[in-house]
Amino acid sequence: MLGNTAAAVFYAVSAHVEPLGRERIHPVFLLDEAHLLHQDTLDHLHILLNYEWDSRALLSLILAGLPDVQDRLELRKDRSLYSRIERRLSTGPMVPDHTGQYVRLRMSRAGADREVFTADALLLLHEAAGSSLREIDRLATAALREAARRKKKLVEREVMAHLVGDLGTDGS
Repeated sequence: MLGNTAAAVFYAVSAHVEPLGRERIHPVFLLDEAHLLHQDTLDHLHILLNYEWDSRALLSLILAGLPDVQDRLELRKDRSLYSRIERRLSTGPMVPDHTGQYVRLRMSRAGADREVFTADALLLLHEAAGSSLREIDRLATAALREAARRKKKLVEREVMAHLVGDLGTDGS
């Protein structure tokens, strides 16, 4: 047993990656919620990107997380890792159209062949959930259940407003 040291992890990864490289298999190491990584982990990740075999990288590293991860990587102490990241992608806050497209995509993947949310309901959903896909999913699912309970074929603003606690003064 090697233990839980950075050297042990480095050895285990290299023992796995190098044979894959010889077989021309390119592994991808995906770290989700990277903004939560401990600084000690970030301090050692650049070592994983040092692998070279026949002048090509043997491993791709994907760091997925909230914008905090980019802020951390731009700090001087994490420059070694940041400089080894070949591509950097980030998404800005969602706009109402993106929320509508996202919900329509999710609904079509679930088998819906028609609009299920009115434009007003989608706008309210966007305002309530912000840019959180998890919150959009949670609220949209609750809205679908509430609409079904009310025997409605469409999720209208009234249903969404009931869920987010914003019926307004005129009830619309």
